[in-house]
Amino acid sequence: MEFYAELAAELLRALIPIRAYSFEEKARADFLMEWLAGEGVNANRIGHNIWAKEVFDSKAPTLMLCAHIDTVQAVESYTFDPLNPPYDEERILGLGSNDDGGSVVSMIATFLYFKEMGSCPVNLMLLLSCEEERSGANGTQALGEFIKANADYAIVGEPTQMRATIAESGLLVIDGCATGKSAHAARASEGENALYKAIDDIEKLRNFKFDRISPTLGEVKMVVTQINAGHAHNVIPDSCTFVVDIRPNECYDNAEILEMLQKEVGSRLSARSLKNRSCATPASSPLYKTAQMVGMDMITSPTASDWMCMPIEAIKIGPGDSNRSHKADEYILRSEISDGIYKYINFIENIQL
Repeated sequence: MEFYAELAAELLRALIPIRAYSFEEKARADFLMEWLAGEGVNANRIGHNIWAKEVFDSKAPTLMLCAHIDTVQAVESYTFDPLNPPYDEERILGLGSNDDGGSVVSMIATFLYFKEMGSCPVNLMLLLSCEEERSGANGTQALGEFIKANADYAIVGEPTQMRATIAESGLLVIDGCATGKSAHAARASEGENALYKAIDDIEKLRNFKFDRISPTLGEVKMVVTQINAGHAHNVIPDSCTFVVDIRPNECYDNAEILEMLQKEVGSRLSARSLKNRSCATPASSPLYKTAQMVGMDMITSPTASDWMCMPIEAIKIGPGDSNRSHKADEYILRSEISDGIYKYINFIENIQL
């Protein structure tokens, strides 16, 4: 186990300096293809998504281990270079180390462990996806039929402290656009200020309440995260755009939410995608039963992941802490990676088929 933990830690340290912002994963995907080949893995590629499969028994189901290789862009408050962090014996520092590097390398190590052992209760598939952080069209969104044809169940690797996430909120991103009439700022009455219209609509969204509360995921969460208007100080803006981030529960369909909100505001609302649904692991699933059997804590998650694009039963489990994600001075403990590998292996060895 120590061998695989060290292998995973060193791989993560090698990955961090390779920039892999969403839509810019090519260099990291190239590196991983070469690295996996060096470990004897026959890896394949679909765009910047990497996959490999080990068949141990043609009659057994296939469990997919999925983690994403892309990162968000670093926030400005880092106290060190996020792509060239200082060395720390206990912590692996740097952008994407926690989200989702820890899961990536732990799942690779787990895959290699069973490949070397030559036996496993299930066939294993490894999927290292791209564009997850921005729900890109070329990541798991594009792989639905491929996943359905090649896997029966999935563990989605995200920083959950190796707790079993049995439900997660969906993701609905809405672009709003308020329109008005431009005029000189000194003659504001001759214009129609789109910025003011947008502010009024944003206030309505801020106070909007979703009545249906999920017993597992709670209330639908909605927040306006961006606004943009105007091009000069002396011109009344005739257009103002804003972005709304919504985390639906399973009580609402995304299209229903969009329709409800459009009735509340005058701005034109459009969804970037209606496909990013909320997810839950059925209590009857082998994944749910295995998590119970091995004594994992069961939790729910307000954050979305590749799970929402998968047409198969899944559960979200991974090393690291979600509270460190998308923040300055990101890190994951080396011990968390070691624990992740051990618990992935234990889960698979005890899978309740």
